[in-house]
Amino acid sequence: MAMTVMNTGPGGTYTIYRPAELAPGGAKNPIVGWMSGGGSTPSQYTLLPHLATHGFVVVASNTSPALGDEAKLGKEIIAGIDWVLAENAKPDSAYHDKLDPMKLASMGYSMGALATTMIGGDPRLTTTIHISGGNMVTDRIKMLHAPAAFVCGASGVDIAGAGCATDFEAATVPVFYGVFNGGDHLGVRTQPYADRIRAVVTGWLRWQLMRDATLAPMFVGDQCTVCKDANWTVKQKNLM
Repeated sequence: MAMTVMNTGPGGTYTIYRPAELAPGGAKNPIVGWMSGGGSTPSQYTLLPHLATHGFVVVASNTSPALGDEAKLGKEIIAGIDWVLAENAKPDSAYHDKLDPMKLASMGYSMGALATTMIGGDPRLTTTIHISGGNMVTDRIKMLHAPAAFVCGASGVDIAGAGCATDFEAATVPVFYGVFNGGDHLGVRTQPYADRIRAVVTGWLRWQLMRDATLAPMFVGDQCTVCKDANWTVKQKNLM
C-alpha cells in the first residue's frame, strides 16, 4: 500500500510517495528523485504512487517547470534527495534508518528529464531515467556516469524523439532506449502508453536499485522481453 505526504521536504515544497510500511523485514527502501514536465505537477503522474507500491520512496518537487530552467530544476531534485537522506539520519524522523543511501535514482519527464541529465554526474546516483526529454546538447549527456534508461516516443511524433535518439548515440554509459510506438510527447500521462511506460520504468528501477536479477531479461540482449513487444522499438548500449 502506498501513501502520499504532501507539502514536505525543503521549504515544504515537495510531495513524497512512499510505502505505508518502510523497511519491511529490515529491507531498506531505495530513493527516487523526480521532476515533472513543463506546466505540470507530481499529482498528474500515476507513475509516482505506483512506484511507492513497489517499495520506492519518491521525492518529487512540486515545481511546475518552465522552459530553459533545467539547471535550476536539477538542483531541486538534488535538494529533495539531500533532504530525505538527512531525514534518514535523524533519530526522530519517520525515515530514520529506513532508506538505503546507496540506492539512489533521478528521474523526470520532458523538462524533468533534462533536469535529470544536468545532475547525471552526481556520483551518488545509481541510475537515471529520462522520459521524453531529449537533449540537443550532446556534451550534457556525456555527464551521465551510471546506467540510464531513455523512454521516448518516436522522432516526428514525440517532440523530444529526435533528441532522445541523439542522446542515445552520444551516451557513453550503459543505456536502454525504448521507443513507445505510436505515442506522442504526452505518452507518460495518456493511455495505453502510460501503463506501458510504467511497466518498463518499474522493471528498470527494480533491476537497478533492488538488484532484482530476474528483471534483467526485460532489457538485455536482442531477445529481451521489451524488445519482443510490438509496442516498443528498442536499442541498447553496453548493457550486460
